[in-house]
Amino acid sequence: MRSRAVAHRRTHTFWCGFFALLLPLACARPQAPGAVDQTGAAVGQGAVRRLVPLAPDVTELAFALGAGRSVVAAPTAADFPSEVERLPRFAPSDLEAIVALRPDLVLATTAGSDPRAIARLRELGIRVFTVDVTSFDRLAAACREVGRILGRSAQGERLAAGVEACCARAGAAAAPLPRRGALYVVWWEPLIVAGPGTFHDDLLHRAALANLAPPGAGRYPRVDPELLLDPRLQVIVAADEPDLRSGFARTETAPAGARIAGGDVRVIWLPADPASRPGPRLPAALEALVAARERMERQGTGHGAQGGEGAQ
Repeated sequence: MRSRAVAHRRTHTFWCGFFALLLPLACARPQAPGAVDQTGAAVGQGAVRRLVPLAPDVTELAFALGAGRSVVAAPTAADFPSEVERLPRFAPSDLEAIVALRPDLVLATTAGSDPRAIARLRELGIRVFTVDVTSFDRLAAACREVGRILGRSAQGERLAAGVEACCARAGAAAAPLPRRGALYVVWWEPLIVAGPGTFHDDLLHRAALANLAPPGAGRYPRVDPELLLDPRLQVIVAADEPDLRSGFARTETAPAGARIAGGDVRVIWLPADPASRPGPRLPAALEALVAARERMERQGTGHGAQGGEGAQ
């Protein structure tokens, strides 16, 4: 189960950037007038009785909206909620399998779906709604928009209101905290960080952290490890999963490891799936990050690699 989820996280940063390059292709053949998804593509009207989500985040969104009974299959990496275990599985890259499911609607995401597959599905006349969650505001909007197209507007409004309420609580808690330079590390070797215009960037911002990722390098750029030596860097945030923990451990012998061990930089580990998927559990990652920051400020300077803050 964990290997499926980790594999999805390894690929989602690639598709985030690639989707931006191929967005005109994804929208090349608009369908019958109806809704407009978060990439600006038209989505035809019609009842949704057979729903196929292409990634874990939109799978979670469908279930959070109460549309689980309409979901006829789940992508291989989906592992939440527990109801997905009863569903048939498919590889999101397997167009033949997706078409064979006879979907009334496919839910896709710029955080993990291949835009070429989306474009091909549209060419085949299959309705596709793509969410593009680059911030908590966009997540709330996605809850409302997907709720409407699934005929669950009330549920979508409630889910969106919950996202907004969480952001308000987190903002109030983070307001007194000193603003510190930070990086959200997606991968250690090579070093990949969350850049501006991503939901991870918004996550940092709402927790009173200033993202030091270079502007203009893309959503999830590969960067020089020297960035870890930036004197402005005080906090590193990462998803708490075995591969990232292992990569982090190998930094102990690097110059950055000395900074962390010396207490100049504090590492905060967030619950892996909520922090890595721009879906309905993302607000839990924000609450965990703000709580970890509050503890960090109470304790003073960091404790290095052996005492990295766990936000469980």
